[in-house]
Amino acid sequence: MSRGAAFGAMVLGGLMVPAVAQVAVAQSAGGQGAGGPDGTALQMPAVTVTGRGETALTPVTGYVANQQATGTKTDTPLIETPQSISVIPADQIRDQNAQTLNQVVRYTAGVTAETRGAVATRYDQLKIRGFDADTYLNGLKLQSLYYTASQIDPYLLERAEVLKGPTSVLYGQAQPGGIINQVSKRPTATALNEVGIEYGTDNHWRGTADFSGPIDKDGKFLYRLTAVGLSEDGQIRMTENERIAVAPSFTWRPDAETSLTLLGFYQHDPKGNSYGGIPPQGTVLSNPLGKIPVDFYDGDPNYEKFDRRQASVGYAFDKKLGDVWTMRLNGRWLNAKVAYDSLYANGLDADNRTLYRGIATSREEMNAYAFDNQIEGRFSTGPVGHTLLAGVDHQRLDGHYTAGFGLAPSIDVFNPVYGIAVTPPAVYRTDIDGRQTGVYLQDQMKLGGFVLTVAGRRDWAKTTSTTAFGSSTQSDQAWTGRAGLTYVFENGIAPYISYAESFTPSSGVDFGGKPFKPEEGTQYEVGVKYQPPGLNSLFTAALFDLTRSNLLTSDPAHPGFSVQTGEARSRGIELEAKASVTKDLELIGTYTFLDTKYTKDNSGLEGKRLAAVPRHQASAWAMYHMPEGIALTGLGVGAGLRYTGSTVNTANTFKVPSFTLVDATVSYDLGALSPKLQGAEVTVNGKNLFDKEYVASCYYGDWCAYGYRRTVTAGLRYRW
Repeated sequence: MSRGAAFGAMVLGGLMVPAVAQVAVAQSAGGQGAGGPDGTALQMPAVTVTGRGETALTPVTGYVANQQATGTKTDTPLIETPQSISVIPADQIRDQNAQTLNQVVRYTAGVTAETRGAVATRYDQLKIRGFDADTYLNGLKLQSLYYTASQIDPYLLERAEVLKGPTSVLYGQAQPGGIINQVSKRPTATALNEVGIEYGTDNHWRGTADFSGPIDKDGKFLYRLTAVGLSEDGQIRMTENERIAVAPSFTWRPDAETSLTLLGFYQHDPKGNSYGGIPPQGTVLSNPLGKIPVDFYDGDPNYEKFDRRQASVGYAFDKKLGDVWTMRLNGRWLNAKVAYDSLYANGLDADNRTLYRGIATSREEMNAYAFDNQIEGRFSTGPVGHTLLAGVDHQRLDGHYTAGFGLAPSIDVFNPVYGIAVTPPAVYRTDIDGRQTGVYLQDQMKLGGFVLTVAGRRDWAKTTSTTAFGSSTQSDQAWTGRAGLTYVFENGIAPYISYAESFTPSSGVDFGGKPFKPEEGTQYEVGVKYQPPGLNSLFTAALFDLTRSNLLTSDPAHPGFSVQTGEARSRGIELEAKASVTKDLELIGTYTFLDTKYTKDNSGLEGKRLAAVPRHQASAWAMYHMPEGIALTGLGVGAGLRYTGSTVNTANTFKVPSFTLVDATVSYDLGALSPKLQGAEVTVNGKNLFDKEYVASCYYGDWCAYGYRRTVTAGLRYRW
């Protein structure tokens, strides 16, 4: 079957899936071995607000969002939220043609995207404020099991919300860097129909479809069906990416006070590029034999497999109980399966050409359940207005993986020979049963221009791992809190100050057999947000001090064991501006300064910078659509710059050079040529337009990754 025929079959098959499967929402996280992601679960409010314009779930016109729910689990103006949050709406995702979550957040302050470069397209690996981040879908954490890491295609999203810093007070166990909450497209009250196709470099084919609207004349029943199919060659030679995803959803609104939305999701990624790396010698360091090619493949097609299937069903029930109280019930079930085989780089020999390699294999399946039940009250006590939120959430992961690791034959980086026979390693099965339950309480109090937000939470977490050699159980409990104060001036300036905490369970025991305590995160943040009256814009500035404590580090008294005396710190400044200057001009500007280092460590890292984290980052993007009534009506042009400063490797023995990349887009509304073409639009997108060759980072040890080379796509979209 030809590539084009295979692509067509993928799209056709994907459009048939929802009618048969009726599946729903998705998941994320990762693996280990050659490096990988990790996660857990939870769900967001289905906020339904009548009689208002924008809410935290409705579409945003342009790039500037005014409401959010990720930072408070209530529909709250961004300017009143005492913590840094960036919102990337669907219009921005479309204009920049972002096709992974890393690409979605490229123009976001505080986020270091694509630390694994163009290799790890199968995982959403990135950092917020120098530390790892968790990914969520509709407020539910995307759980993971070793290499089972869900990834949501951005075409299925209405927006992405980046909450920076500790978030445990609302979400339970979480990485201290923050979270990225991906918000699904939902049924619309008016008819919406769109189909599209695009072709580009690396034999890239992508088809999209989005249909939505009311089912009955009264608008009590709404539907939406969104689908995407993808087939392309990977940047690494002899690798490919393939995907088919469908997201059916249905909303029932029997009256103005009640709403039930069912969210379906199915995604199959039959292929996912590679998951290896390259050594620093011949990339960021000199090699007397020359430079390692940008498309060098450290694996082998005889032993390269990544086949991931995800299916989920979720619900969001919203009921207004009179004038004060609202009840929200949210839940999701997710099933994910992964088949994984890989050969990966494991260090360069002294001859500067022989690359040692490891071998990894795993077969995995998990079922993840998440529930988040809330009650919200909006009332006043004297002159103080309250938005009171109380909730109970529970999440469970039941899964298993059968994995093995070993040594693989080496390869010559300058004269690689592929198609070798590979002997799979011995494998062992591990069963995981993880549970977490949390109760939380939050009050947003308003008095004049003051907005005081205080919240507290108690969590109980338990994970049991079972192998052929026995089982072990890790139990943790934690209190977390957050407090923030904002003052909103009438001129749109809103300074704020906040404190937030996080916790992450640490598995294992010390020399004395005592289980490790959870890792903790604490953040102090001061900032200001500004929305000038009469201008659809949001300007933000934040200064923060974020610390990870209880990190595992080597035990100096007992070699081979660990103690929890490690600590890492991130301090920095974030500046971000988004403005819809007119209905035709959108602007984005960001700058980030990060000072990261290990402040306590027994293994030699104390005082060293964190790997793959730049001190300086900056970006700018502009999109302009020609106004009606001029000769170029229908034309849209956009361009952007992305600067990433130099980074270091784990040991801080060398630097990875800085790089600047240029992106651009051109679109044309064919309806400007003829009324018969109304609704049709052609687009051309270029990323890394000048084909800059660069190393994205050396993220761990001797593992580095080349960044994306130039990609150009041309597409045709039709709406009616």
